[in-house]
Order: sequence, then C-alpha cells, then structure tokens
Amino acid sequence: CQAPLPQEDSRNYLTLVEQYGDGLLVCGTGACAPTCWNVTQRRESPPWDGRGIAPFTPDSNTLVVVDGQDIYSTIKKSQQNGKIPRFRRVRGGGELYTSDTVMQNPQFVKATTLRHEEPHQDKIYYFFREDNPDKSPEAPRNISRVAQLCKEDRGGTSSLSASKWTTFLKATLICVDPVTKGNFNWLQDVFFVPAGDWRRSKVYGLFTNTWGSSAVCVYSFGDIDTVFRTSRLKGYNGPTPEVKPGQCVPSGQHTPSETFKIADSHPEVAARVEPLSPRRSPLFHNKHRYQKIGVHQVAAGDGQRYNVLYLATDKGSIHKVVELPDGVQNIVEIQVFPNKDPIQAMILDHARAVLYVGSGSRVLELPMDMCGAYRNNCHSCVLARDPYCGWANGSCLSLALSREVLQNLNLDSWQGSCQRGDVKEGAS
Repeated sequence: CQAPLPQEDSRNYLTLVEQYGDGLLVCGTGACAPTCWNVTQRRESPPWDGRGIAPFTPDSNTLVVVDGQDIYSTIKKSQQNGKIPRFRRVRGGGELYTSDTVMQNPQFVKATTLRHEEPHQDKIYYFFREDNPDKSPEAPRNISRVAQLCKEDRGGTSSLSASKWTTFLKATLICVDPVTKGNFNWLQDVFFVPAGDWRRSKVYGLFTNTWGSSAVCVYSFGDIDTVFRTSRLKGYNGPTPEVKPGQCVPSGQHTPSETFKIADSHPEVAARVEPLSPRRSPLFHNKHRYQKIGVHQVAAGDGQRYNVLYLATDKGSIHKVVELPDGVQNIVEIQVFPNKDPIQAMILDHARAVLYVGSGSRVLELPMDMCGAYRNNCHSCVLARDPYCGWANGSCLSLALSREVLQNLNLDSWQGSCQRGDVKEGAS
C-alpha cells in the first residue's frame, strides 16, 4: 500500500466474521493495515495484528477457515511476499505453508475441515482452479482440483521443510457430460452437505465452460478419500515408502523426510475424482451462467426430504432447482437486484430458512420458500413441484404455515384437486 492510498484502499473492509472461542472473530483490511478484533457479548478486545487473516486490500482470491482455535488462510502475511499464493495454518499448532511448487497460479474456491473416527486422521480439504500443466492446444487452460492436508501435520524434519505441510496431495475433479463429452472444467463454487458418516458428506460443485454453460456435479468425501489413499502418484514410478505420501501419521509424529520428498516433487495423484455413482455424470447442466451455489434440505408434505439448490446467475437472479424422484427441475427464477447487478455472495441460514444475497452495494434477505412467486394460482403453485409450497384455502402457502396442503412432488393424479374457483391468475 503506497501513500497516498487510493480511496477504496483507505477504508476498513470487513472480510471475516467467524465464531472463535466463546465469541466472534472480526477482521478487516484496516486501510492497508489488516486488523482483527475478538468480540464477546458485544464487548470487543483491543485490535490486534490481522496479517495473514485479513488481506491488505479487498481481494477475491482468498480463503479463511476457522476451526475451533485453528485458523487456515491463503492470505499473504506481507505485501512483499511475492506472487505465489500459499495455503497456511496461521493460528493453532504452529505455522505451516504449502510448497511453492505444488500449485500453479491457484484461484481458491472454498475449504472445509472433516472429522474422522481417529483425531489424527482429521483432514482439511480445499478446492481450487489452477493452470493446466498440459499445454497442448486441445487441453483446457484451467483445471479444477481438490487438495487434502492432515490437520495434525507437524511439518518436516529438516530445516528446509520444518514449516511446510508434508501431507499435501491434489486430485483432479471431473465434470463431463457423457452424451456430448462436453467438459465443464472451470470450478466456480462448491457447497458442502454434511452427513452423520463423514464418508457420505457431499460436495456440490458448480462448474462452467468456455461457452457460458453451467453444470452441477456431486461428489462424496468417501470417494475423494479413496482416491487420495489408493491412487499412485502421477509421474512417480519409484518404490512406495512405508508411510505413503499424504498419509496422516499418529499424533505427535512427523512425516518421514523420504515420504515428504516424494510427495513434494509429485503432489498430484493419477486417479481423478468422479461424480457420485451410479451416474458418474453431472446432476444437470444448462445454458445459464451460474456463479454461486447453495443447497438446503427441506421436508415436504409427503414426509420425504428433498434437496433444493439455489443458483445465482451472472445477471443478478436466483434459480431455485429441486432434486425430484424423476429428475431435476428448475422451478422458479427470482430477480433479486433490479439492475441485474451480479450476485457476489450468497449465504444460507438453514435454521431460519432464509438466503442472504449480496451485490457490490447491498445485502438482501430472501425467504427460501418464495411461495409468493406462484401468484396464488393453484395450477402454478402445484405444477411448480416446489417442496416448500402447497395449495390450501385459496392460497399458495409455505409449509411453515400449514402442513395440510396440496402438493405434486411424485406426479400423482392431483389435477382434479385444483377447482375452477382456485385459479386466480395474476392475484397477489
């Protein structure tokens, strides 16, 4: 940050609000002096140095993950740190960073931690795009990846590797239409859907291609874990050491230097992560250009739980897409911002069933049910097959208001249930 500062850099942009300890961790750019505060019961601590947790200027290519007392970040600690981005542990357990050679110009998308049965097996997964090492004309310019790290990684045993992650591995994410062989290789966003068994936890990946189309591919963490555990390393033909590259060692131990050297020079596994069985193909794809994805599970009137996807377009609208027994249906489009301002952020509040949607200038709260979009028309309400909404007492109602409603999620013979008097086209 050179003086005098540009006007946009001379403000404090809040970049992080996360639960931390018994309060909140709030961090911001601090007018080119990254700063954090601990806020507990509306009292804030004195400000402290936030370098490595908040950026110097607003920057979209950053990730911060707060997990208990641990903080992981891709943010530079110094403005003179050069151009090579790293994934760091900046708080808790000693600082570590990724080697400069394991990622090529990465664009970070999202990260999460995952608890296993044994604590020393707990993992960090992060998703990113990077330059494709294959420079042939027909190869895509970018490639989408998932990386793994062991949470209890203690760094290497030599002076050169003491501050480096020693359990880094990366794999390619595949999202290809089997009919057209169209490759959706540009990962835009991911959304994590947890399950009681970590292996069944899912990743909904939103991809685009060079022609402006989008696809959603769904992966399981069980499949991702299998790829990292069982695949050979790309380009490595030597003997496999006793502790395999990427393997988590028991608490308090270091990864053997021989294992680290192999993984550091061959960080990519040969096997690729494919979408969930049995289809091994996109959940759906279409000609819209989506930028953000969120997934919410809702219990419908039939007692079944349905996954509803919220997809933000590049034109400031949200598409609501539902996974139904007979396929995926795009049920409604809501124009959020009148000037088609792009949606830059979208957060789901599952407990209150609302969406928070942000543009460059404002944030709006939207109900997830959106039943008003069907204009109190029985056929519109029921034909939409929206698990949040149903027809009762002459209105299209949210199931939060009434469970005794008419719905059509399983294509039953409901048609006669909409009486002529129920059709109120255009009613508000």
